[in-house]
Amino acid sequence: PLACFQLRGGIYRDDSWARSPIQPTIVCSTVDQTGSRLLFRAYGRSFKAWHLQAGLVGNDSLILLDEAHCAQPFMETLNSVTRYRAWAEEPLPFPFHLVVMTATLPSGTSLFPDAETRAADRSHRVLGKRIEATKPCRLVIAEKAQGKDAAKVNQALAEKLVAEAIALVDAAMAQAPQDDLFATQGAPAIVIFCNRVDTARRAHALLERHHKDRAALLTGRMRPLDKDDTVSGTLALLSAERSDKRRLVEPIFVVATQTLEVGANLDFDLLVSECADLAALRQRFGRLNRMGRPMQARAVIVVRGDQQKADAKPDPVYGAALTATWSWLNTQIDESGELDMGIAGLEDRLPTDLSTLTVPGAQAPVMLPAHVDALAQTAPEPYPSPDIALFLHGPQAGRPDVQVCWRADLAGEFPSNRERDQAWIEAVGVCPPAAGELMPVPITAFRRWLVGESDAADSGDLESSEAGTETPATRAPRAVLRWRGLEESGVITDPGAIRPGDLLVVPAGLGGWETLGHIPPGAAKDQGDRAHRNARAKAVLRLTAGTLSEWPESSSRQALSTLAAETKARLDEDPDGLAADLKAVLSHLAEETTAPEWLREIADHLARERRLDRCIALHPCGGLVVKGTRRLHATIGGGSGFSHEDDAAASGTIRVPLADHLRGVREFATRFTQHLPRMLAEDLQLAAFCHDLGKTDPRFQALLHGGNPWVRGTLLAKSGNMPKGKADYAAALKASGYPRGGRHELLSVRLLESAPDLLAQAHEPDLVLHLIASHHGHCRPFAPIVEDPSAPYVSLEIDGVTFNASSATGLERLDSGVPERFWRLIRRYGWWGLAGLEAMLMLSDHRRSESEERDLETTDA
Repeated sequence: PLACFQLRGGIYRDDSWARSPIQPTIVCSTVDQTGSRLLFRAYGRSFKAWHLQAGLVGNDSLILLDEAHCAQPFMETLNSVTRYRAWAEEPLPFPFHLVVMTATLPSGTSLFPDAETRAADRSHRVLGKRIEATKPCRLVIAEKAQGKDAAKVNQALAEKLVAEAIALVDAAMAQAPQDDLFATQGAPAIVIFCNRVDTARRAHALLERHHKDRAALLTGRMRPLDKDDTVSGTLALLSAERSDKRRLVEPIFVVATQTLEVGANLDFDLLVSECADLAALRQRFGRLNRMGRPMQARAVIVVRGDQQKADAKPDPVYGAALTATWSWLNTQIDESGELDMGIAGLEDRLPTDLSTLTVPGAQAPVMLPAHVDALAQTAPEPYPSPDIALFLHGPQAGRPDVQVCWRADLAGEFPSNRERDQAWIEAVGVCPPAAGELMPVPITAFRRWLVGESDAADSGDLESSEAGTETPATRAPRAVLRWRGLEESGVITDPGAIRPGDLLVVPAGLGGWETLGHIPPGAAKDQGDRAHRNARAKAVLRLTAGTLSEWPESSSRQALSTLAAETKARLDEDPDGLAADLKAVLSHLAEETTAPEWLREIADHLARERRLDRCIALHPCGGLVVKGTRRLHATIGGGSGFSHEDDAAASGTIRVPLADHLRGVREFATRFTQHLPRMLAEDLQLAAFCHDLGKTDPRFQALLHGGNPWVRGTLLAKSGNMPKGKADYAAALKASGYPRGGRHELLSVRLLESAPDLLAQAHEPDLVLHLIASHHGHCRPFAPIVEDPSAPYVSLEIDGVTFNASSATGLERLDSGVPERFWRLIRRYGWWGLAGLEAMLMLSDHRRSESEERDLETTDA
């Protein structure tokens, strides 16, 4: 009934959220990921998917912008999109609404708009306790935290923050015998807020020396799996929902950056915070006695020694508002040397004008129709093209993130860089990156790391904010893989080649997690198999020396290491014996209590495969890969990520007759267009029935049979015989004679045009032809140029209709009418309206292909 997903960014072909235009879906995402999709430039995605993603985000959508005070430019851009969606001759009946959510309201707006509402809130059984809770706080100066050496300043500040935290804990524990609070509540939980990632790391390191596993670190630069493990593990006791029942035996320390201001729903007894602007402090104090328990919470705000004076240099993260906030806080201290930072305690003392106490909100540039025209052109992207980061974060914001993961199987010796690069691409293709293993890293921080520079000590982790600038290379650059699918990925050594939203796969041997972000001690650096299971509900195990070294020590691990080393020889000599031995080891692994739950589940699933020998393959970098054919029963990610964008992936699946596929896609299009006006729905259904006619090209049919040009028989839409490796695919392409870059959808257009009686059934022929031409991402507005000197003449008959056309379509010509047709439809249905119609056809194709694969799985089972 309702699907729920996280969209953390940079997931190529992991589009589980983008399955259907009619499925009610909740997507929890970020400004960068949602905004880039809405503006036709989906970060980390091929241009072939840009319009599909824009069509889904920009239609039939309710956008809840949480913590809107942190995203003023994006809020302004969303309002512009709302206006421009109505710029169409025939706007489509797709709603689009924005709801702004924040607890830190703009200047001049009261949290309680009138006396009646205020009284009702304060008397509320639950809310009233949270509003009235007192949160006494002291102000402290870190005198030693000043100077030009950022590392030394951050170290001194970290030491002061930790000292104040320990003092609060000691005082609370000493008071426990006399205080009913701690006598019934147990030991305290304390949070330390830092403005910079570097300061947080240093504070955590100091606490770890004495408190070890009772000290946790949470920053924005963590992988979702690690953060989830931390919150559900060590910090589960601190959940706000359980705070009134918890009884801690020993104190728990949590060091956090801005990520916890709006992150996990935790409730603390004590708080120490580095001074920030007033808005950030109010957010942080929302985590102190969050549920309004009957207790005496305590807090300390610490300011750097060089930021306490009125003429202090603006802070890299909070500007002049930090010093102004410190000055104002000092005016609010009572005779005991404290001030109340609770909601009710601050409410009546807040100045009318908060502008000097908060970081000035960035504003987006005015989005003009010309900008939207340029953004809507996705194939090819125009040059110059608007920088969407300006519309998402404003002109003063830091650069956006890239997504980084580590893979332990990218290792080994290769005769050349070219062979290494190809092996890496194929190795990652076995288990494509998924959301749970990706660490968000500011793009300039990664560029600095790539060439051997350390990260800026002054960087915070507010979304897409950072301090510092690019620095010159001091060493030979490292080599990492930019993942964009099997056909568009490549190894990068040039930091200038990295783009916002890139998904970057780093060999685990290069390290970098200690510089770029935080991976908790003991956590595996390579989380690929686990993340793949969560996101795609498919079982895969990469059994290589690198990946196995990260598993807990056990007899199963040793046995699998031996099998991995023997795989190359035994696959040829004794495949059945190899499968039997592997099944036995996997069955044993599924019962080992020392193995993590996710690994036991995958091992059990693979051990139950009926034909395990068909699941085994050599790993491109050495070792073996075991890949399940069936879905896991526990679908954690919410569904399939089926969303192919190129012929090699889309057509190289299972054997499907062309006529069956066309009829099946039309059935999905009928289902997906029920809410459209009848004439539009019928046009989409006609486009669905004709979208793959161009696969009739005999050379494409040969490609579907592995490059064999002599095979005849039933026309196919898909085949399991199409090579999937890049080198094998190139060889089959050459053998078949099909042109490199050939586009079957362009021939589909010409074939439909050759059947005027069928095309006459369309209410708007231009729309039908455009939907067919663009269903793989091209012709928006120009068709790609393909050299095809030996194009054959193609003829077929299907459902009583005869089609004839030359494979030399000529649609790449400027006078072909393709660009004019695109612009006519943009003006007719609007920028997002046309994209929404395109998405319906593309998703009809994807879901039909998915159902074809699922039917095969059911048959095999």
